[in-house]
Amino acid sequence: MASNLSRRLAQNLKSDNPFRELSMFFNKDGPIWLTIRSLVKSLEDQKVNYAVIGGLAVYAHGYERTTHDCDILLSRADYEKFMAKLVNFGLKPKFEGRKKKFVFTSTGVSVDVAIEGEYPGGGSIGPISFPNPKVCQQNIDDMKVISLPKLIDLKLASHQYRPVDRAKDFSDVVELIKILKLNQLFSNLLDPAVRNKFEQILLGLEEEKQRMSDNDE
Repeated sequence: MASNLSRRLAQNLKSDNPFRELSMFFNKDGPIWLTIRSLVKSLEDQKVNYAVIGGLAVYAHGYERTTHDCDILLSRADYEKFMAKLVNFGLKPKFEGRKKKFVFTSTGVSVDVAIEGEYPGGGSIGPISFPNPKVCQQNIDDMKVISLPKLIDLKLASHQYRPVDRAKDFSDVVELIKILKLNQLFSNLLDPAVRNKFEQILLGLEEEKQRMSDNDE
């Protein structure tokens, strides 16, 4: 999947210096970006439809925070194609017998797969499931990324199911609201199952803003 040049680049980009790693990440350099770019190219070469989700999708939509892995969404049909054409050709299972957690062999970066119809936050049945990527993708930086409304749907659904373990999902939504100045009108684009939660966050942020303003007077 990755060329010999890419392998050498990946090896050179690895560092024990956390500040250098952070700098590379925010410059869209280093193992994570090399992995997602190589993976996206391979998916598109093999005509595997996908959407980038997780931390890289959050980054693509405007909240520039780090992540340590690459997450992709596949339809059930494309998952079979992914397993046949990409696994063992640049990707290998992270653990024996695991079929949705992989390692990109040239960089050592984890690649996690979500499949259409599964449920965010641990797999239990809920009102929101992972959609077919064809209906929720947009092009950002030469990648197919999950749309912002659907990303927030999944983040809030995941947090509702596992509020402690998935606290980062809630934090991502809060930061996206603040950075993108999302408002009540945006909530109309969300699934009804999480719309009320989104509006509660908006109200909480507005109340905090008012308290800060009162304290400054």
